Amino acid sequence: MQPRNKMEPKTNLPRAEHVVILGGGFAGWYAARGLALRLARQHQITLIDRVDHMLYTPMLTEVAGGTVRPADIAVPAKELPKRVVFVKGEVLSVDVASKQIRLADGSVVQATQLVVALGATTNYDHVPGASENSLALKSLDDAQRVFARIDEVVTLAANCTDPEERRKLLTVLVAGGGYTGVETMAAIVEHLRRKGRAVHIDPDEMSFMLIEPTERLMHETSAPLAAYSQKELERDGVQVLLNTGVSSVDGRAVQLTDGSRYETGLLIWDAGITPNQLLEKLDLPKGKHHGVLTDQCLRVQNRPGVWALGDCAEIPQADGKGTYAPTAQNATREGTWLARNVNAVFRGRVPRPFRYKMLGQLALLSHRRAIADLLGLKIEGFIAWAIWWAIYTLKLPSWKGRIGVVKSFFANNHLFTLRSIREHRPLW
Repeated sequence: MQPRNKMEPKTNLPRAEHVVILGGGFAGWYAARGLALRLARQHQITLIDRVDHMLYTPMLTEVAGGTVRPADIAVPAKELPKRVVFVKGEVLSVDVASKQIRLADGSVVQATQLVVALGATTNYDHVPGASENSLALKSLDDAQRVFARIDEVVTLAANCTDPEERRKLLTVLVAGGGYTGVETMAAIVEHLRRKGRAVHIDPDEMSFMLIEPTERLMHETSAPLAAYSQKELERDGVQVLLNTGVSSVDGRAVQLTDGSRYETGLLIWDAGITPNQLLEKLDLPKGKHHGVLTDQCLRVQNRPGVWALGDCAEIPQADGKGTYAPTAQNATREGTWLARNVNAVFRGRVPRPFRYKMLGQLALLSHRRAIADLLGLKIEGFIAWAIWWAIYTLKLPSWKGRIGVVKSFFANNHLFTLRSIREHRPLW
């Protein structure tokens, strides 16, 4: 028997695969990182997104409120592992059967394994005028628009001699009383008052309303923590309107379902999300929330070689009680799990069902207050505020970003200030 020449190429290598990930949010980003770590070298990994950064959304409200710099929560694509090919482009269409992706610039990308992680967009719930006359908070551009609008409102109010017009300008409404809505309102209250004091606007001239169509705020957390959040918001002068929705928005006026009508200088829409609209054009099975239906292993049902995860997917929970919530915490774990399962398939192994129980949730309030629900432990006040900043700063996937956030934190948070003494705000 002749010995095999060591220089002869191996013939038993698995075929080279091209894994293409659509979407560079938490799910897509962590999937790309996990695949780069696990896949054999002959496999290619491509990530496609219309922006060249991963947005660290937990701190997006702080950008709108002016306490964190935009650049610090935009993790650039160059920080992806070197073997991940990043393509900046708008996905125009996808032939799911052939796994061929066509981009808006006319280029075509051919995949052998397709990962759909397109995320979600703001849900205006068919409210007339809402999308045209409100600001959302889903992207870095959105946060900067909110920040700029606050500056504009303060400038207009400072130069306005009509008391009624001034009152309208300084009326802020936030539609949606979930985690994001509560954090958004808290950030805006502090930012608007800070800006107002600089031009001698009395805080009592400002009005803040948080509109929630259900019976309480923040259904994602426990009732006691939600009640604490509402109490803190009301103590800061926010009027919380429960069991109330928005029926229409016209220009500067907001019509509520209880018949009341308010003119406002700033309306922010945080009333839920819906999967990316591109999904409507794709030949993929959809669930009751219009997301892509997958099995527990993150594989799209009846679509071999196609996977879905993140906010655009409906992944069944292990106990059969619904699907995983569209949160950053779930998306990061789904991305890491997908990398394991894709690698398992390439090696001829059986993929494993995704199982994850959330460690907890946190929400930031104003005046160094927050709530935390961590592993069943309920925390509120200053300690929760410190935990919020510590956890989210450490989890930011960029050392440069972390350093920038730490600098912003110390620049904006002096533990003892004349204002805290004047308002008799104890630290804890």
